[in-house]
Amino acid sequence: MTISLTRDSVAAGDDANAPHTYRFIVPDHTSVAEILRLILAQSYLATISGGKATWSVESGRPVAVVAQQWTEAKLLCWQAPTLTHLDFAANTLYLHFNYHAQIEPEVVYQVLSRLKLASSR
Repeated sequence: MTISLTRDSVAAGDDANAPHTYRFIVPDHTSVAEILRLILAQSYLATISGGKATWSVESGRPVAVVAQQWTEAKLLCWQAPTLTHLDFAANTLYLHFNYHAQIEPEVVYQVLSRLKLASSR
């Protein structure tokens, strides 16, 4: 499966490469949590001076919150999302990282975890 990443810029100098597209391949049954671990290990996200950048991950819906000071992503649901609920097509999972500056990551997590998404009914 292909993972296709994009992310927000963190500063004007970071805009030159926007939207910072990056793709890599993982085995087809890799979990979303493991994919996020791989992304963090690859240092894809920009770091900022002060070390407290906060990011949210979305794929058609909010998926997780990532913070520069955290060692791993915090999923926004108690059960790991399945690909059928995400932006997944032609064996490609699309993930976008939204930059929230230095907002406390727990605040971003609490706000996103309370979001009411439109029902598919």
